[in-house]
Amino acid sequence: MYLSKAFSLIVLLLPSLALALASDRDKPIKVDAKTASIDYRKGVSVYRGDVVITQGSTLLKGDVVTIYNDQNRNVTKVEAQGKRAYFEELQDTTKGKKANKIEAWGETITYDIAGDRVKLLTDGELSQDGDVFKGEQINYNLKLQTVNATGKSQNGGEKGRIEMVIQPRAETGV
Repeated sequence: MYLSKAFSLIVLLLPSLALALASDRDKPIKVDAKTASIDYRKGVSVYRGDVVITQGSTLLKGDVVTIYNDQNRNVTKVEAQGKRAYFEELQDTTKGKKANKIEAWGETITYDIAGDRVKLLTDGELSQDGDVFKGEQINYNLKLQTVNATGKSQNGGEKGRIEMVIQPRAETGV
C-alpha cells in the first residue's frame, strides 16, 4: 500500500516531463517499475526494473530511471540507464503538418527538461523523419532541432567516426 501511495504522489509531483506536443503537458505522468526509492528532501526518485515512464506522447524506458526535481518539485532532469535505454517523443510541427516522432537509444539517456536537450551516451542512436544519427555521444536540442555527435575513441585516444543516414526531401514548388 505504501508503494502505491508513493507512486500516486510522484505522479502528482511531475507536471512538466513532456516538452513535446502542447497537449501532452496537461496529461498525467505514469510510472511503471519494479521498485521505487524516493527522497523528497533531495528531490531524487530512483525507479528500477524495466522502468517505463509516459506522459502523453513522451515515452522513456530503462533498467534504472532517475528523476530530479527542484525545490518546487518541478522535474528538471530525467536519466535512464540500461543496455538499450529508449526515448520517444512527438513534436509539434508547423501548421498543417503531421507531428514529428523522435526516437533515441543509448546506454544512458539524459533528458534535460529546462534545456530542451536529450543526451545519448554509449552507442547512441537518434532517428527522426527517416534520418538516423549514430555515435558514442549524441546531443540533441529538441527546441532548435540540432544534433551534435561524436564517435567512439580509438586506441590512440583519437575520436572515432559517427554514422548518419539523411533521407532526401521532396522538392516544393515555388
